[in-house]
Amino acid sequence: LEDSIDGATRAIEAGTTGTELFAEEARTQLSRNAAVMGICSVVLLGFLGLWWLLARVGPLAVLMQMASMAVIIAMPAIVLVQIAVEYWQSMYGQRGYLTMTVPVRGRVLFTAKALYACAMALVAGALDLAGLVAWFAVLAHATGTTLGEVLAPLRDALTVGGPGPALATFFIVSSLVGLLTVIVEIGAVMSIGAQGRFNHLDIGAPLIGIVLLYVGNQVLALASTLLLPVSLDITTGDVVARMMLSQFLETFRTGVQPTVIGMGSVVVGPLLAGVLAWWAVRAIERHTCLR
Repeated sequence: LEDSIDGATRAIEAGTTGTELFAEEARTQLSRNAAVMGICSVVLLGFLGLWWLLARVGPLAVLMQMASMAVIIAMPAIVLVQIAVEYWQSMYGQRGYLTMTVPVRGRVLFTAKALYACAMALVAGALDLAGLVAWFAVLAHATGTTLGEVLAPLRDALTVGGPGPALATFFIVSSLVGLLTVIVEIGAVMSIGAQGRFNHLDIGAPLIGIVLLYVGNQVLALASTLLLPVSLDITTGDVVARMMLSQFLETFRTGVQPTVIGMGSVVVGPLLAGVLAWWAVRAIERHTCLR
């Protein structure tokens, strides 16, 4: 609470801008987020080291292999949960009274917090990528091969001509876009759920909203993938103006796999995030109701 008071005071005295709010987010949260990432990195290195040493001891090696992968998966999730909890507490908990005294519009508050969350997601993702490389290096040692041999299929996909590079690019871009849009959407749903009309549900409102968001995202992703006439031809690597629906339905009849992958979800995801962000800003500026 003392940190929040100091931060609000500094923001008011500085004639607050979005950049200063982002810096305040980093000052408040970065040490905690870094501590989680540091602890997870040390634990991961410990599991990987034990896996390296126990590579010839089957059951223990498998256990270390699974444990290290669990840490890789858990690290970004824990960091993002930290940031989500901080968002709720600083905006709609007791500290929200201080946050709302900062002389900026709700859109600036939301943008600063969303940008910080996205930045931390990218940092955690980079650490995860390094952890995955280390994981494959230990896997290569355990199986008596080299890291180059283990990563050969991925390297070939990125360097050999044809559809490989296009598929890899599509996967990377869609994964990044999906991660960042989900972060914005969850923050938006939390603010939408904090409106006065949902006060009787307390924290239950954003939780229900997140469940509805998940279901809605799945339905929209499937519909846009199948119905929007923008697809990636996996035989040539070209973007084509074709729907995936006909080939998808043909798969059930003949068992032949589709040769195009719909790219609609890459477009619809950011659009949904934009709509929810607009709704969230409107909720913050006009309908904020603190507990």
